[in-house]
Amino acid sequence: MEPATLFAALSHYAAQQQWQYVYPVLSRRAQGLSLGINLHPNHACNWQCIYCQVHGLHRGHSPIINVPQLMDELQGCLQWLIDYLSSQGLLINAVVSDIAFAGDGEPTTSLQFPEAIEALATLLAAYPATQRPQSVRVITNGSQLHHGHVQHALRSLSMLHGEVWFKLDAGTDQEMLDINQTRLPVALHLQRLKTCCQYCRTWVQTAIVTRKTNHGLVTTPSLLPYIELLDKVKSEIAGVLLYGIARPGQQPLSSSIAPVSVMILEEYAETLRNAGYQVSVFA
Repeated sequence: MEPATLFAALSHYAAQQQWQYVYPVLSRRAQGLSLGINLHPNHACNWQCIYCQVHGLHRGHSPIINVPQLMDELQGCLQWLIDYLSSQGLLINAVVSDIAFAGDGEPTTSLQFPEAIEALATLLAAYPATQRPQSVRVITNGSQLHHGHVQHALRSLSMLHGEVWFKLDAGTDQEMLDINQTRLPVALHLQRLKTCCQYCRTWVQTAIVTRKTNHGLVTTPSLLPYIELLDKVKSEIAGVLLYGIARPGQQPLSSSIAPVSVMILEEYAETLRNAGYQVSVFA
């Protein structure tokens, strides 16, 4: 079955159910259908990345999450998938790539993030491996990795054989400010990446963009400072996910960036591969 066909059918069902926390998405990086978990239905985030595609994004806190409702929605989604796919002679793990904590804000800023991970583990334990998605992932900007409750949640994620996709879009402090709209020093960000790797299998994910500056067009992150950062965690990360902009951003400064060419993406990838990194590219 084509992922787009399944996505369309599940999206129609999800709209009928009016789920608040669970949503289907066709994911380039997951390479198929992903079941998203949104802990920020209020569109609030602690960062405001320049390329973010969330409509109405604003700085703010996570709302109180109804975790039982979240699990009811996910259970309903899995049951629909089981019924729909069985009529096609298919199993969930053959066509659904992952369950991903992503959504409209940074998932680890939710104080109920650990509770949601534990509830998910309990829910998935009731399903055979063939009737649940291939993986569980947390897509994070890494800003909360110094908190013990987040570290505990990632330890639980690791027990689910899950993994983290950790955002690193910059090679310098200025690039973090320009791209992620945060004054977090890259040295501190790197330390949190190292912490993440201690608790769960971790991939670095990097958006590469062309950016308009007073000095003309530049590609961000700058390759050499970026690789110098990565080299400090080379033995600890699983690899690097490089991707370009697929859809227009929805933030005030989104007009200052543009997609990079496939050639530039491949140049970054080839440099990293030659340095011994495992790299995947998503144009």
